[in-house]
Amino acid sequence: MDFSKFKGEKARYITGAILIVLVGVVLVFNDVRLVWAVLGVAYLLGFYEALKLYEKIHALSFSFWHYGLALVVWGLAYISPHPIEGALFVGMLFAGVLAFRAKDIRHVLPLIYPTLPFVVLLALFKDFGVRGVLWLVVIVVVADVGAYFGGRLLGKIPLSPTSPKKTLEGSVIGLALASLLGGLAGLWNVDFAWALGISVVVAISAILGDLYESYLKRRAEVKDSGACLPGHGGILDRLDAMLFGGVALHFLLFLPYV
Repeated sequence: MDFSKFKGEKARYITGAILIVLVGVVLVFNDVRLVWAVLGVAYLLGFYEALKLYEKIHALSFSFWHYGLALVVWGLAYISPHPIEGALFVGMLFAGVLAFRAKDIRHVLPLIYPTLPFVVLLALFKDFGVRGVLWLVVIVVVADVGAYFGGRLLGKIPLSPTSPKKTLEGSVIGLALASLLGGLAGLWNVDFAWALGISVVVAISAILGDLYESYLKRRAEVKDSGACLPGHGGILDRLDAMLFGGVALHFLLFLPYV
């Protein structure tokens, strides 16, 4: 195994460690206002990155109105006990206005992704507290780290033409580790059998989220969604898997048999 592949990526590891510490500090305080504020900064940065991707992919021109809508969505997410419905409400009204004015309906895309997944992350904290968020973080981080190191050391078969650098071997290793450790982390919420099953679905969703962001970047012909995180790229580069995984976990935890 060639460990030299990991040299020269100091910035990636340092940034990753800082992000983990930041998440830990926010969760220790366990205050919805702090979570809303920190997640809101990430959302607005991710929203900006998404606008730039959609502009390149669809040759669209977004205006300050989109940022105003993003602020409205996030404001409603704070005051409403059902933030997801608030985001859907704003998106529905905006889509209707676009139709009324015969404008390109694709302008609503940023209010679907990344807006809805970010709102779901806040809803996950509101509905299931620190335990729910920690469960998600364990699954997604282990899946990502396992896939990264497993792929670097053992990967040979490309996972998808969307992201040829990701390997099947790395993804399988990440999925297996995330499912097992996620099953243990989920014992706070459900029994091990359900925790294991939920962790498998969330880990697969996280992998798909990573691929979706890769697809957007490939279509936009850019390497990263942004440049605010040294060694990682942009907010969406770092949170793509978390966004998809969060939607999956929030949905699964509301099923009647959980």
